[in-house]
Amino acid sequence: MQYDRGLPAYSEYPTELPETFPIGTLRTRPLVNVGELQAHLKLLGAIHKLKQIVQVQQNGIAVTNKDQAWVIFVNRAVHRFYLWAMSSWSRVSPWLDETIIPPLDVIMVWHSYLLNPRAYCEDSQRMNTTYCMNLQAIQSMPLLLISSLIDAQTLEALPPSAERRGFFEATTSLPFAPPLVTSFSEVVALDCPFCLQKNHNIRWIAENERAFAQTQFEHQCEWCGGVFNKTNMGVRRFAAEVTWKRTGKWSIYRTETLLDPRTGRVDTAEADAFTTRVFKHLDETAKINTPITQDRANFEANYLATLLKYDYETLSINLHHSVRPNYTKTPNRSPLPRIKRISVAYSHDGLASLDLVGAILRQGAFVEKMVHLGWTQPGRFDLHQNLAPLVRSIARYHAFLELMHYCPATFLVPTLDIDLAWHSHQLKGEAYRNDTLYYIGRTPDHEDSVESSVISKGYDNTAKSVEKRFGVPY
Repeated sequence: MQYDRGLPAYSEYPTELPETFPIGTLRTRPLVNVGELQAHLKLLGAIHKLKQIVQVQQNGIAVTNKDQAWVIFVNRAVHRFYLWAMSSWSRVSPWLDETIIPPLDVIMVWHSYLLNPRAYCEDSQRMNTTYCMNLQAIQSMPLLLISSLIDAQTLEALPPSAERRGFFEATTSLPFAPPLVTSFSEVVALDCPFCLQKNHNIRWIAENERAFAQTQFEHQCEWCGGVFNKTNMGVRRFAAEVTWKRTGKWSIYRTETLLDPRTGRVDTAEADAFTTRVFKHLDETAKINTPITQDRANFEANYLATLLKYDYETLSINLHHSVRPNYTKTPNRSPLPRIKRISVAYSHDGLASLDLVGAILRQGAFVEKMVHLGWTQPGRFDLHQNLAPLVRSIARYHAFLELMHYCPATFLVPTLDIDLAWHSHQLKGEAYRNDTLYYIGRTPDHEDSVESSVISKGYDNTAKSVEKRFGVPY
């Protein structure tokens, strides 16, 4: 989320960062540096180049529909990310060295995931699974290392070392090179949410637009005959989490319950209290707090998913019913934001609490803006005398944080240069959370799906706050 009015005008500006910046009553060393912004811009340029390569393919859907070709590619990249993140590599190689860095398409998914810091933080801690442990191991993106794996002139990924290629292919059983073209015959294997049997012949694309990488996806199970979609898969995942917790074997917190909604801090006591309050109706209906033995887990999960009609809107209604008993009878009902976020988190097929495909496509707008400004152009910031815009970006970001400190209730909207520094800080994961909690008392999320009218109003309020606080135009 940023205001699309380009960059502020500037004349002379230093090419070196000061030693410290003020935030509130404190001072801090720069929370991001010029080298990190340079590396980040190089990565953005590489992602843009990857998109161009996908869209200029001379066969496949790219020939007739370049945008759809990219959407299909992103869907496959997300699938590749999940297979990588679900592997057991963090137990063997916990350090982010070159060997463990995945291909560029998977890095792109990882990048967009980290730019949703609250979702990423909660996803990494709410269960004690291999996936969550891996997220913790990769919670800080090594921008400088990743930048070194990208050709400085072409912005294409450099050929991987044999060790790096072998590591990815051994842990995912996928080729290192991403699939630039998807044919109508290519398939993916997925579990049916109804019978849990593996379906091996689910197509990525189909002429009827109902394949897995397309918006109208639905598939008839090869075993039970049921027709399922991504929402069905998401609600079955919710039912499985609830049931695993009932067995006592797993420590599980549902999405949108573990973090304090105001500060973003992990608060297990409040999570338990909130879950008890909001899941009261489901407990009365399906006894979701009653302990069960592990051999009954699948049966109970199927029962709960069936009760919810494998539908996230039905899940939302059940959760609202605990705090608004007449919710289902209210015409034009207005859902409570936090409860709505819980149900939406289980409206898609992936393990993440947000739709990573949508997150990448939205982030693409920011990438295009950086490209349009020329900031991703090879060599743009190589010379020391050309670094002033990046230094200014970092300085303005620290001022933006100070504004957050003094205006906690104001919806603040960054400009493009501030947003670049903000994104770069978010990619530091735990450091971003610790820094923001320490200096402004909360970890601000980065909302990229706000309506344009809200952004415009927020920008005006931000501009007024900047002029009042700092005496300069925004």
